Amino acid sequence: MKNLVFRTIFFCTFVGIIVLSHSCERFENFLDKPPGVDVNEDTIFSNQTQVETFITTLYREGLHSTLAINDGTSPNPNSAAMANGFFGHSGTGNISYVGYTDEGQGVADWGDNRNFNKGLVNVTNIHHSDYRYHLRWYVIRRANILMERIDNVPGVTQSYKDQVKGEALTIRAMNYFEMLKRYGGIPIVDKRLSTTNLLEFPKDRRSIEDVVNFIVADCDQAASLLPNSYPSNMRGRITKGVALLIKAKTLLTAASPLFNTATPYLDLGEYNNLICYGNYDRDRWQKAADAAKAVLDWAVQGYASLITDKGVDKNYKYVWETHDNSEILLANKFVGTALRRNQHPFTHILFPGGGAFPGTYGTTILFNFVRRYEKRDGTPQDWDMNGGDDLQQKYDELDYRFRQTVGYNQSYWNATLPVLNLYEGQGHYTNCWGGHWQRKFVPDAINNGSGTAIPHNYLYRLADAYLIYAEALNEAQGPIQAARDAINAIRNRSGQPNVPTDLTPDQFRELVHNERTIELAFENNRLWDATRWMTAEDEIGGDMYGLQIKRVTRPTEHFTYLPYVPTQVGTRVFRRGMYLHCFIQTEVDKGFLVQNPGW
Repeated sequence: MKNLVFRTIFFCTFVGIIVLSHSCERFENFLDKPPGVDVNEDTIFSNQTQVETFITTLYREGLHSTLAINDGTSPNPNSAAMANGFFGHSGTGNISYVGYTDEGQGVADWGDNRNFNKGLVNVTNIHHSDYRYHLRWYVIRRANILMERIDNVPGVTQSYKDQVKGEALTIRAMNYFEMLKRYGGIPIVDKRLSTTNLLEFPKDRRSIEDVVNFIVADCDQAASLLPNSYPSNMRGRITKGVALLIKAKTLLTAASPLFNTATPYLDLGEYNNLICYGNYDRDRWQKAADAAKAVLDWAVQGYASLITDKGVDKNYKYVWETHDNSEILLANKFVGTALRRNQHPFTHILFPGGGAFPGTYGTTILFNFVRRYEKRDGTPQDWDMNGGDDLQQKYDELDYRFRQTVGYNQSYWNATLPVLNLYEGQGHYTNCWGGHWQRKFVPDAINNGSGTAIPHNYLYRLADAYLIYAEALNEAQGPIQAARDAINAIRNRSGQPNVPTDLTPDQFRELVHNERTIELAFENNRLWDATRWMTAEDEIGGDMYGLQIKRVTRPTEHFTYLPYVPTQVGTRVFRRGMYLHCFIQTEVDKGFLVQNPGW
């Protein structure tokens, strides 16, 4: 009996809650409570105004960041860092996801991506690669409470109740999807836990199939409840399209080689169903394609559209720079307004280092990533790994998205830094091991003094649905016309030609993989794509290249390049076990969770 009580107490910690009686539940962190006013759960659900405050906090806590791993070195969801929008102004959590992939490398030497890239992540430090693990359970609990209480709030319409349930279901699904792609099967908690029902709930991990079905069911129900759009003054709330896209992303992950297989990436014996389906089923790809098509059908009714009218050399930048454009389905709005040196949590990863903005570090973009860009005629660029003297010409030939994504030698960065000099002997070159700086997500209005630009920290956009549709259709039926049309819609708006009509399924797969890497660059997709495709050992691991760039003045000025492996980046290690995150050991020690293999 004593052991049972001990395990129960620790399970409460595992799900990120403090289970108290209904009457003494504490919700102070949900509200800006006036002095002397006691706020309890009944107060919060007493009218629509109070409910809206609860929902605002659910969004703030439940929506992750695309730009960086959320800060908060403590897993306590009540900590000051987490209460401040989960971005923090210091600490190792403020590291770009770019540095965890072959896209780039964070220059700051305190970045947690360093352990990950060296294969040194383990059961005691994995939380540095997923600061939100405990917070997600906290958010799921709040979503469950909201769904439980909303029907009894006086004075609200049925349409409002439906909308709120849809928002809560979508946020719950979103957080479960984020855990699915990191951990595989996880426990399912679909209602509030309390002292009276705690022992009735399963505490062990559920199968991949169960978790996928749970997320899909949440998305389906949410889509039936949510509006297609909102008035302009409510822009930023979850629509039907968001729920549909999360469903499509979930089914795409489920259909991919990591999970859709009879043989897991490593054997877990009798628990293999926690990390794979246990069989391959092509129909899983068709379900993902159908889900993506539902997003496109929703969009074509006028609720979302690709940006295509700004010019092939500007469409892409418009998407990531202009807030609330027609392509964005959901963005995280809880970001401070000041984007200038040392006064914003993202400056360390967005501002170039090397003296361009003193006190910042920046993210250097690797040659591995740059080599993925096609020329504008759709053919591969012919980079010479032994070096060359035509660097600027090669840059000028690349896909227009390159110059809108990457800061390269002699390129425009913004008004404050109109020319990047990334050749030896220049300040901008210092610590720029990859030979390039990140440009994407840096508004032109950024400056070194009193800038108030806000980075566009969006989570989901319509282009992803086109890419999911193309990938899943190819795997289900081959590179049929509908799959080609979907990929061409993305390519054409940036000036890239149609894909060839005679590609084999394998060739089309390779093209789609590369297109996702380019189109969704720096949007926290690359690591999860490489793991679900089972290509991470070769692409996230291995030699990471930069460029040594030199300026030559005679007989005419030109720039030479030489690919090299910088010692600061080196050869990365992606161990087989890293295809899924491990659970931190303190959680496993509670006796409920089976650890993922390889840890």
